[in-house]
Amino acid sequence: MSEEFIKLYTVNSEPDCAYFLSSGSIYMYASNMDKYAVKGNNLIIGSTELIMNHLLHQQTPRIETAVASKDASVKKISVEKFISGMETFSFLINASIVLAKQVLLTNKIINKNIESLEGKEKQMRELSIKYYKAVFKLNQEYEKRKLPWLNDIVKKYFTSLNYKRGEAFCRSQDSITIESSNQLSDKMIEYPRGSIICEENTAGEEMYILQTGSIDVEIGGNRVATIDKQGTVIGEMALLLNEKRTATLKAKNNTVITVIKKKELKEVCEKQSDLLKNVTYSLAQKHYYNIIKISTVNKSLIDQHLNNDGGEDKTLSQVERLKSDLGKLKNDISEIIYKKDAEFLKPVLEEL
Repeated sequence: MSEEFIKLYTVNSEPDCAYFLSSGSIYMYASNMDKYAVKGNNLIIGSTELIMNHLLHQQTPRIETAVASKDASVKKISVEKFISGMETFSFLINASIVLAKQVLLTNKIINKNIESLEGKEKQMRELSIKYYKAVFKLNQEYEKRKLPWLNDIVKKYFTSLNYKRGEAFCRSQDSITIESSNQLSDKMIEYPRGSIICEENTAGEEMYILQTGSIDVEIGGNRVATIDKQGTVIGEMALLLNEKRTATLKAKNNTVITVIKKKELKEVCEKQSDLLKNVTYSLAQKHYYNIIKISTVNKSLIDQHLNNDGGEDKTLSQVERLKSDLGKLKNDISEIIYKKDAEFLKPVLEEL
């Protein structure tokens, strides 16, 4: 390590504290090839692993290496002080803003590296994600209906390498859901069908909690998702970072939403103390899964480099096998829709 930097912790080490950055910069190495900087004054650094281990009870070593600039002013925050601090608004908002920044910056790394994928590696990623999404939806239908014959087909594909590969590319922390307190009823707004809740590329300082109805998510004028789960939190990144909206939200039907503005956040948290805490936990998990994604994409980039150097193109045969497996999965689902009159599986088939 250069004398220009001070090592705070290394990847896979035991997370025994967080850090308080009074001033200066912390450089986070998401991989040997990818780094980003967190700069500013009075920031809480290294929260992810402490939250995962001590508050979510998921054993997690350090997921990144962190170094401080030589002129940085940094001091340790013990695990005990960190946990007690998470009960106060000022500590929570600090930790959540830093985590949101880490999620934003690691998202940019993922997108940059994905754009570097070419040819068969790119195709491998796309097909793996398609396979994962279809099997994931199959499993969701089984969990909803508990039909033995549906479990048979899920087990056939759920443990496959194709599924695991697609999961690594695609997995992210699910959107959090929060049950709004009756004390927040004054923040609820009803949006008629077709009305715009917020627009892509506009500044946003509000966070939304879906109460009733459904919301279409549009990017570039195209619908990419529909949100219909009561209590789903949307827009926490925009609220915390004052970033522009990444999508347009449109009411699919008459929809009631709790709208929370940044200036109202402290007041809201006094009425519902778990709201910001749950947002912070969710951001820590998103950061964790982003690091896994970076590792997965980088492995594909290495394979691409080796293939371009004239080595045996293993990816080509993997793609062909995956195409064959997707065909088998599609045939199995089509057959079961016909034999069991399982019309509810048609949306799964459309994934393929």
